[in-house]
Amino acid sequence: MVKKANLDVVRENNRKLVLQTLFNSEKTSRSSISKAVGLQKSTVSSIFLDLEEEGFVQELGIGESSNVGGRKPSMIRFNRAYGYVLAFDMGVRHLRYTINRLSGEIISDGAIDIKSKKVATVFSEMKKIIESLDVQDTIKGLVGIAIAVHAPVFNNNIIYSPFFEFEDFDLVGELEKLTDVPVLIENEANLAAIFYRDYHVYNEEVEYKDFIALNIHNGIGVGIVCEGYVFRGVDGLAGEVGRTIVYDAKANLTGDRDLPRLEDLYSENAIIDRVATIKKVDTISREEFLELLIHQDAEVMPLIEEWEMAIAAFIYNLNQLYAPQAIFITSRIFDTCPEIAQETLVNVDRFNSVHKPDLIISDSSVQDASMLGAVALISRYVLGLQDHILKFSL
Repeated sequence: MVKKANLDVVRENNRKLVLQTLFNSEKTSRSSISKAVGLQKSTVSSIFLDLEEEGFVQELGIGESSNVGGRKPSMIRFNRAYGYVLAFDMGVRHLRYTINRLSGEIISDGAIDIKSKKVATVFSEMKKIIESLDVQDTIKGLVGIAIAVHAPVFNNNIIYSPFFEFEDFDLVGELEKLTDVPVLIENEANLAAIFYRDYHVYNEEVEYKDFIALNIHNGIGVGIVCEGYVFRGVDGLAGEVGRTIVYDAKANLTGDRDLPRLEDLYSENAIIDRVATIKKVDTISREEFLELLIHQDAEVMPLIEEWEMAIAAFIYNLNQLYAPQAIFITSRIFDTCPEIAQETLVNVDRFNSVHKPDLIISDSSVQDASMLGAVALISRYVLGLQDHILKFSL
């Protein structure tokens, strides 16, 4: 029995290696995969029979023979039509979603307004989206769902949420009952880190295995990748950097014990609220705020200069803590005003750190990075390749 169990483990490991190689190849052949994974052709052929039966293999026709001649190979690739996954981003004001093939390509996407903090209400909107799905060209249909949330997550459970009321509603359980497919939920900054790792949207000659994804939006959070794996810390609480205390000597001298946190002062929401105070109005919309930045409003720019320096200092501190190969920075402020991004990076350089990581201003929005990371997360789960190097396509 022990010997049979060991053989089963070996065969499953071999199956994963073959599936991984198939997934990462634009087109390949059985003999090429056999060479790539170091397995005998007979072993690979046996595994392929199973993978073909499961629907993972797409035949592409006959390829060219090698330089030494011989039989022309039958070309294959991972079957893009196997199934599709659905990923949600639960933003404060919007529920965004994307429908993607397991290999990563977007089939369609969209967004709807959210005006309630009650998760049951959000589930009702998710249900409408699910019931309207009409993807025809797949074998298995919907095979998994993943949700990006602005909250720490551990073992598929929300630890706490500043934006939604999760306590009285089992969102994952209700979605699983509705769809009969696996449902994963994960912190949005961790998912952004997975996106940068798995979609490889940067210079393809570089392979980052130790990096940080810094998301500046409603709050401030980081996803940490160490040796290719997401570092989550105890109970998934790593990366909650927005809760970093900012020491204020004046507050201390006056006996004020409620010292501000980083995101109380410098998150996107905090800056918008501070601009509203400067403009002496109750509220300013995100669109109005970005217009003020575009036009370099004289009253607002001193605050932005403070923000540039504060974010630069924080990036410098992240570098001192982790010494990563790279820091990916995602911010709507940077997206709207590249000159603000540039000045922030100049400020980082002025601090003159011994270690200088690559600082990469992301071209992807916070929501897109998190949702596509969610696509990679659930696709890996469906394929059983959580711990294998995979490269997804846009």
